[in-house]
Parts: sequence; C-alpha cells; structure tokens
Amino acid sequence: MSGGSTWRSRSTVADFASHDYADFAQEFLRRNEGYGDDHGATERRIAKRPASAISEREGLAGRWGLSFPCPARRTARRSPGALVARAPRHHHPG
Repeated sequence: MSGGSTWRSRSTVADFASHDYADFAQEFLRRNEGYGDDHGATERRIAKRPASAISEREGLAGRWGLSFPCPARRTARRSPGALVARAPRHHHPG
C-alpha cells in the first residue's frame, strides 16, 4: 500500500475492529470479478424465467459457498446499503 497504513498497523486494526467475518466475506465477493460475472449471469437467467429465481439464487449461493441463516430483508434493487455494515439502531423512548 503506498501512502497509507498497512493491514498490520494499529490504525487499520482499529478501523476494522467492529467488522465480523461476514463483513469481510461480503467485501471479498463485492470485489471479486468472477462472482460479479456469475451474479450477473444468474440475474439475466432469472429475468428470462422469473419462476426460476429461487433455484437460480440457490445455485449461485451453492457455487460460492454462501449460506443465509436469517431471512433476507427486502431492499431496493442494487441498494448500496445492502453492501455495507449498518450502525445498530438504538431505541430512544419518548
């Protein structure tokens, strides 16, 4: 890395201390050209045959070793919020 900190620096460790394995895995996939190509091809097949959406997405997940233990929340298509960690919501009475 030129001009910046290295992955071993204290500042880098502090920057990523709140991230879990899923955050790093998601970022890896976001940057992976092969995954992007596979995801795009999957979505194009779904566009041609919408009834195949579940099996196509399960196939994509299986090819990339993904599992989703919680039901997905509905988000806007290609929403950048789906790619970044969100701050926890705090309940404020009153």
